[in-house]
Amino acid sequence: MNQWYVQFADKIYGPMSLDDLRRRVAAGQIPPESLARDGPTGQWTAVSRLPALTSPTWPDPSQAMPKTSREQDAAARRGPLPLRPCVDCGEYVSQQAAACPRCGRSLMLTTIDVPYRGEHPIAVLVFFAMLAVVFVLTTPVLVYFGADSLSASAGVSEAAQGRIAFLSAAAYTVSMVVCSVLGRAVGAARMAFYTGMLLGLFFGPMGVLVAFAVDKRTQCPNCFSRLGGLARQCPYCRVALRWEQRPRWY
Repeated sequence: MNQWYVQFADKIYGPMSLDDLRRRVAAGQIPPESLARDGPTGQWTAVSRLPALTSPTWPDPSQAMPKTSREQDAAARRGPLPLRPCVDCGEYVSQQAAACPRCGRSLMLTTIDVPYRGEHPIAVLVFFAMLAVVFVLTTPVLVYFGADSLSASAGVSEAAQGRIAFLSAAAYTVSMVVCSVLGRAVGAARMAFYTGMLLGLFFGPMGVLVAFAVDKRTQCPNCFSRLGGLARQCPYCRVALRWEQRPRWY
């Protein structure tokens, strides 16, 4: 049976059988102006001009009749073409393909062991929690007295000194809370919740910027893509993953 490849929207889809190609063209999943070829080395030809596809006329898309609800439901169940990228050359091939037609890489699913570090011990979490509490309670006080002494050395009146010191401590506290929230939001996308929060809390805006560079997501050993959580299969190269927990150095 011939293996056909279709090119549209700057991507190559396939391989697929001739019957599958006919069905997808009839369902409207493949536009008539798309290019198709027979085999990996065949010549690209417009789908509407393929002799293998016996269709009397190609309808004008602008004058096509609207689909009924039953046809729309059937098209939704069929969904898009099942494709996956080759980890070597990046060409999109069928999920059922055993090898990439461009580079010949085997696409058979295998299982790879992935090492990962477990959760932090309770003692470490308690230590950083106590450190954060001490930091939150002491630094506004230091800012208050620092602003008070600076305003006094500048010759400001005592009433103004109190207002300046209070506003400085309040502004610092608000900025500290905002930076910790922003740091946690940045770290949440990279599996670094507490790291981003502590960076924003201790270092302010600079810590939020540093949180963008912290990425604790595990990389897939096959395609080196970042994995979210303990996924059993890489969403990019479709390799099965088996996680092995390893102890931390402390």
